[in-house]
Amino acid sequence: MDKVELSAKEVKKIALNILVKFAEYCEKNNLTYVLAGGTLLGAIRHKGFIPWDDDIDVMMPRDDFEKFNRLVKNAKLGDNIGVLQQDSSNYYYPFTKLYDDRTIAKMDDNNSVHGVWIDIFPADNIPADVSQTKKLFRKSRFWRATIISMNTDLKNSRGYIKNIAKVALKVLSNMVGKKRVLKLATANAMTNSNENSEFIGGVLWGYGVKEKLKKEEFINTTSVVFEGYEFKAPVGWDKYLTGLYGNYMELPPVGKRQTHHITAYYK
Repeated sequence: MDKVELSAKEVKKIALNILVKFAEYCEKNNLTYVLAGGTLLGAIRHKGFIPWDDDIDVMMPRDDFEKFNRLVKNAKLGDNIGVLQQDSSNYYYPFTKLYDDRTIAKMDDNNSVHGVWIDIFPADNIPADVSQTKKLFRKSRFWRATIISMNTDLKNSRGYIKNIAKVALKVLSNMVGKKRVLKLATANAMTNSNENSEFIGGVLWGYGVKEKLKKEEFINTTSVVFEGYEFKAPVGWDKYLTGLYGNYMELPPVGKRQTHHITAYYK
């Protein structure tokens, strides 16, 4: 029997179920998390998913992120929920994914194949000094591009010039070693981990300097509604979304409504 591709609505329902289980787990274990990026924008503007988007992103302060990763090595979040971490075999990202192990999903030209998922990113300290911040994110962009290159199926990738860069970075990652690339990317993101920094944000895998937020506005949370459920958001969500999107309540033109193409099936 041919596999039947899951609809976007079905993919969203599965991802939402994972998010609910994740949030319950964080509440139970006193872990701080917040909705991030387009997921937070969807919560504020649409009370749920952005209509043309289907992924879910959350962020956790680095200490909570590390604690979460230690805890879930030995405890299940719920039935059919698997965990992919930096040290998982055949997984080459420096952040964590929770996925539905009854499904198989693939996005665009990405080599990674696993179930329908949500992404969990760490938030790290960001220096107050502008020049140091730029230097930190310049290095972060390099490591992120390297990691993306080693997870990209170049045969199906678009753009000749971009492919040249990806091939070069892929060669570099093979020389350095995939595990070491991830360690170096993480080490760069944690450059300021021992400092009493005033700012925090997604250094490792975020939206760059635009995501920089005062720590007190990030760690202190409030509740927002997403698809009928209440989840945590930073109290500084308005400043966060304005930094990322400008007038975030205004819908972008149809041609700029970017989406991922996720192909998913039940096993």
